[in-house]
Amino acid sequence: MPPRRNIRRENPEPTTQTVEESVTQPIPSPPPPPPLVDREIVKLFLGQKPPVFDGMGEPARAESWMRSVKPIFAILGCNDRERLTCVTYQLTEAADFWWDTRMKTMPREQAAGMTWVGFKTEIYNKYVPKSYRKEKASEFYNLTQGRMTVTEYDRALSSITRYALDQDDTDEKLAEKFRGGLRPEIRM
Repeated sequence: MPPRRNIRRENPEPTTQTVEESVTQPIPSPPPPPPLVDREIVKLFLGQKPPVFDGMGEPARAESWMRSVKPIFAILGCNDRERLTCVTYQLTEAADFWWDTRMKTMPREQAAGMTWVGFKTEIYNKYVPKSYRKEKASEFYNLTQGRMTVTEYDRALSSITRYALDQDDTDEKLAEKFRGGLRPEIRM
């Protein structure tokens, strides 16, 4: 004879809630829908012929792409949801596949609440690695005029200032960095 299995049966506790009580309790209302995206804004955005981003190339390409769509949003006065919708139209190839996968793999609440700032963070984390940003910050701190003309030195410094977040917040700090990197005979 096979051994008996210990099957434990528990009696569920009877509920004390009456039918009347369950009917009179208020049902929580669903969260408000996200703001609608104005289709006219999307058409105007696409009419500006913004560049596409394929996710290939150097981190500087991703930064340039993000910077190129920023003024279009400023001119159109887009809200956060419109920015996110418009910019995702401009993702192609590897970047489009990455974003589609990213939206599927992130928690539903996070995906539903994705903002423009969140999108920018995702793009920078994926396509502009922290190691690249640190390298550029180091380049900023170590940049000197050397054999460059003053104009070339100024342009080089301006192009990497965004990586030195503690140095680009005042004109005085930028001027001090500029002066400190000039050749000694010019600095005087």
